[in-house]
Amino acid sequence: MLHLRCGRVLAATLLFAACTPTGPAAPGGAETKAARVVLISFDGLGGVMHGRMLRRGVYRDPDGLAAFEGGFTVERAIPVNPTMTAVSHTSIATGAFPSLTGIAGNSFHNSGAPLTESVSGFSAPIAVETLWQAVRRQGKRVGVLAFPGCDGNGPARTADFGMTYVNTPFARAENVRLETKDFATVTLPKVAVSFAPGRRAVITVNLKGDGVPESTPFFLTALDTRDDGFTSYDTLVVDDDDDVSNGALATVRVGEWFPLSLHTPHPDGGTRTVGAWCLLQALAPDLSVVKFYRGAFFAAEAYPRPFREALEAGAGFWPGPGDDAALERTLARQDGLQLADVMEQTRRFSEYFTATARVACAREKFQLLMLYQPEVDEIEHMMLLTDPRQPNYSEGLRATADAAVASVHSIADHALGELARSLDLKHDALVVVSDHGMAPAWEDVHINQLLLRAGLVRTEQVDGTWRVAASSPMLAHASGGSANIYVNLQGREENGVVPPAGKAELVQQAASLLARFQVDGHDAVEGMFRHEQLAEIGLDTPNAGDLVVFMSLGFNATSSVGPREMPAHEPASLRGRHGYRNTHPEMAAVWLARGAAVPAQHVSERSLTEVAAFVAHLAGVTPPAHARPWPH
Repeated sequence: MLHLRCGRVLAATLLFAACTPTGPAAPGGAETKAARVVLISFDGLGGVMHGRMLRRGVYRDPDGLAAFEGGFTVERAIPVNPTMTAVSHTSIATGAFPSLTGIAGNSFHNSGAPLTESVSGFSAPIAVETLWQAVRRQGKRVGVLAFPGCDGNGPARTADFGMTYVNTPFARAENVRLETKDFATVTLPKVAVSFAPGRRAVITVNLKGDGVPESTPFFLTALDTRDDGFTSYDTLVVDDDDDVSNGALATVRVGEWFPLSLHTPHPDGGTRTVGAWCLLQALAPDLSVVKFYRGAFFAAEAYPRPFREALEAGAGFWPGPGDDAALERTLARQDGLQLADVMEQTRRFSEYFTATARVACAREKFQLLMLYQPEVDEIEHMMLLTDPRQPNYSEGLRATADAAVASVHSIADHALGELARSLDLKHDALVVVSDHGMAPAWEDVHINQLLLRAGLVRTEQVDGTWRVAASSPMLAHASGGSANIYVNLQGREENGVVPPAGKAELVQQAASLLARFQVDGHDAVEGMFRHEQLAEIGLDTPNAGDLVVFMSLGFNATSSVGPREMPAHEPASLRGRHGYRNTHPEMAAVWLARGAAVPAQHVSERSLTEVAAFVAHLAGVTPPAHARPWPH
């Protein structure tokens, strides 16, 4: 594997400091404020890649990502450090650096807790006021649909109406195989047209979660719909009852997607639809081979109940993201999904978010609506293949990956166009941002494993799984292009083991080890900051590490650990990564706006910490209490 020569590691400093569906009007109306403001974040939509897609003509929707000429545009929207999703979105929503928000990573260690306890940056308390809090404090109405940080868990994380991002399914996806013996002959009602006896199989889905049955059956009835004198099954009728006359959930042929769903009680007192999107992949005429992908079962989570029920009526159940694990199974020559199938899941997910936004615009009154779509980030993690050093690189695979990346940008473009057409931009304002860009990765570096080999981390094996032990001198929370390394300090960490007098020496040992670490003669680490230096990069929160590490582009940091003989590095598991220093052009985000009260202005660079004040200005409210001002 070839690698570019990197410079030696030096400590660095921060270099940057109810809607009426009408056609969109020219941006920058005469209003001093917008009647309502819609802020949407496309996760992972990098400024560099956005510029490439503009030049390539990928954006075809007349109201989409290419429609901001004459509005407000920023060439390089600079994220905070580290350039991770939870960190950046929190700073967008508050206008404050992580030094004030307390969000130090997608996952980090809370000072004072036992060393091995971690907290998610998506659910951790935000230490300063957010946009949704500021708008509500001023008596205005705000809705938040899946925007990170507003998950409905407590008053500070709740809007007037909202939808929360669903990560945990009631049943995980799987590939199902059936054969002739699984189908029994049945007598069909007259409404089911078949030129041979119907054959029926039952599949049972095991569910786990509050308010759902432990298992539920679905019936698959094979039909022969061709009047050709031969028994040749070509169609499946999918039902949740043993009598297809009760109304089929779907009638499908090979290559078609279909839903499986059931209705269950919801904790808010209503009912909900729990469902999965499935793909019929093979149907042998004699039923010797029947294969389908059974997607994960999800349900939408939103509040209050009338809004949740309106979302379900207008957009259906939560479909879930593209299944990258199923794609990996296919690449390993197992049953899974093709790339085209994952792209179809991605398109459906985006359309779901767009449909929920339409429902919110059509039925809710609001001053601010905050939206989120994750699809660009998800596909680029899988398919950003641009460098020959990346695993399995070939020109053919690069072309395939490039087409997928272009396709997901086209999906985002169409989603934005649909959203714009749901607004009246003579009176409303539309603001588009992202949280970070993406860079190609070719090597995973297991930080805890490096520290283990140097005697700085202790591990244990529990139920066959290796993990850092509670008695370890230190531990790294690592992901993407950065890592927080924490000392297990006496008097700070619960049950800490390192005396305060030994902290500086331990941090120095870790820093020296990482400064020397190379792969094929190239430095894996670009820069490091001791905790007392973190004010330089806006990261001086107690939740940040005693040593914060930034990887060189191309290198991904992980928290993985195993037996001592486990390699400390290996080919990258994902092709696209972020989390690197925000000084890298590849990490720059987007910031675009048009509509009422939006200034006609093009600037080369702005910090994403200015977005909150910009949005508040458009909405005619004061920004969150600690937001950086927007320089008019």
